[in-house]
Amino acid sequence: MSGAGPDVQISRSNFDDDLLRNWWTDSYNSGILARNTFFQSWEWNSTWHDHFVRDDRRRELVLLRVEKQGRIVAAVPLFLQQRNAGPIRAWRYLLWIADRLSQYPDLVTTERDAVALWPAIQAFMHREYPDAWMTLHDVLPESTAASFFAEGGERSPGEPYLRVVLAEGNEAIRLGNCSPHMQREILRARRLLEKEDRLEWRCHQSPDATLIEQLIVLNRARFGKASWFADERNTAFFRALSGVMDNELVISEVSDGGTPIHLMASYLHGDTVHYVLSGMNEDAKRFSPGTMNLDCTLRWAMRQGYRYFDFLRGDEGYKREFAPEERMSVHLTIPAVRGRTRWTLARAMQKGRKAVDRM
Repeated sequence: MSGAGPDVQISRSNFDDDLLRNWWTDSYNSGILARNTFFQSWEWNSTWHDHFVRDDRRRELVLLRVEKQGRIVAAVPLFLQQRNAGPIRAWRYLLWIADRLSQYPDLVTTERDAVALWPAIQAFMHREYPDAWMTLHDVLPESTAASFFAEGGERSPGEPYLRVVLAEGNEAIRLGNCSPHMQREILRARRLLEKEDRLEWRCHQSPDATLIEQLIVLNRARFGKASWFADERNTAFFRALSGVMDNELVISEVSDGGTPIHLMASYLHGDTVHYVLSGMNEDAKRFSPGTMNLDCTLRWAMRQGYRYFDFLRGDEGYKREFAPEERMSVHLTIPAVRGRTRWTLARAMQKGRKAVDRM
């Protein structure tokens, strides 16, 4: 299936498309993508597809290749989610690849005026999937979708995104920007790290499989059933992703006598360190290893020349203590052109479930 306009041609593709892959990886590695985060990488998108779409009969990959005058200019990484009522298909809708896990979902494009691509993409979707609506979660002001859909569709509030702006390598300024409580905690952690010979901080870029497993164990031990790794599919995905990331995964470690007591995983790309998740030995809380690791990792990021330390989505209190910059996301839903009754029913049921969850 394909669609054509005077300037833009769109066709269905898949992750076996070598031409698309070469364009995608070259553009990503060159840093020329309009939205340039780790979540635009081929590895992130294809690995998530392999673990959460490929073998799920309710899901279908919708990866679009966008060309102008025979030249690839964008990829649109989506999947189609189907909901059934018994044996009958009730409704279906389009979502970003890694919906709600990917922190910065967007088009993968080298076009500076990427907003101009959206009319052709939307027309293709309405023609090929007239009964499916499209839900774009986590749309930030800099997203290519933000301007095009500013007046259309249904909008709902998203969540805050928090990131620390690293002050030109000046550690004193960064510490001074923290809350008084966090300043005290950081200084205490620094004194402990200097005083206790058995405590050590290290940063592992391209960590080995052993350290990956130690992170999984510590995360599960700390969070129990709430651990992201409590779902074996997530664990398998993270292991596979870690194996293809090269030097874009870093695990920072605080160890006690050579044994990890706090591990923190971050993704690296461009000018940003994206903090993802951590794990801690609860028996070592007296050392404040979480604060120790965050402080050391922030200082490492500054020395490496990164501009941002990104806490990603979420409004946890400890993030606020680092005086982060805040951006708010929105969620957009573009209705289907056919089957509006199904769409209205599905939206009412979703809102009903959310209301019950808040009770």
